Amino acid sequence: MIKIRDVSHVINQNIPPRLSRSSNFRRHNASCIQRLVVIASLLMFVGCTLPGTVEVALPEHSILERDQLVIHSDFYIPSKHRLIDELTAKRRDITDQLKLPVSDEPINVFVFQTENQFRRFMEREYPDFPSRRAFFVKNDTMLKVFAYWGEKIGEDLRHEVAHGYMHSVVANIPLWLDEGLAEYYETPRGTHGLNESHVYLLNNAFRRKEWTPDLTALQELSSPAEMSQLHYAECWLWIHFLLESEAGDPKLLQDQLARLRMSAESEPLSKFIDQKIDNRDVELIAHLKKLAESL
Repeated sequence: MIKIRDVSHVINQNIPPRLSRSSNFRRHNASCIQRLVVIASLLMFVGCTLPGTVEVALPEHSILERDQLVIHSDFYIPSKHRLIDELTAKRRDITDQLKLPVSDEPINVFVFQTENQFRRFMEREYPDFPSRRAFFVKNDTMLKVFAYWGEKIGEDLRHEVAHGYMHSVVANIPLWLDEGLAEYYETPRGTHGLNESHVYLLNNAFRRKEWTPDLTALQELSSPAEMSQLHYAECWLWIHFLLESEAGDPKLLQDQLARLRMSAESEPLSKFIDQKIDNRDVELIAHLKKLAESL
């Protein structure tokens, strides 16, 4: 918020030269006009000052650049914070494991200090978005992440920044594949992408006969609004199966992403999985059960 003395100082620089003493009436009018200009300018800059009605701006108090990340916050974040170290290291994890090139396109990460600030900003700027803790947004010229510094900030930033790393080098990633990879990489380094909550959810749903694998249905998803928690979990499971199981094959993912990089389109990944892995659903469930038994 601009202080009154600052605004007055700026405006005073543009006040016309003082009028002669014989011009009392014009001088009085000029003085009134000056006061009106000051008041109008204050209203323009400050806006409504009633509690809770001031618009929330993007965090810009502190800007931290680390490799591809440009982190904007409205509070101080140490340049060597361990979470920032982990986020920068994740770029190499992703590019090495998926055989992707490293990009230097900036990913702007906007971190609000409070959940209230974050939600007010998102509701104003992106009113159609669902209620989430964090978002990744891209357009033709920018990659942006929005989040707030809460208890789940590590998980949230690992997930959304993973989207940024992948979208900086791969065009037109199918929704299910994009989310499955982000769910895999949202886990801390050294955990091999193991998401325990997804394992519990899917294993219990399978035992109750409330869920069975359906990769074809996942591939038809076109909007995050269509996705349930089971969808996110199954997307993750397919990625974990291909990257971490004995029956899976990381090259299937690597080749699919390479095709998308070359032409921005490809036949569904399920086609290539079927050519390589017999009884894919049976193998997937066997992998799920093995994970559940290990927890």
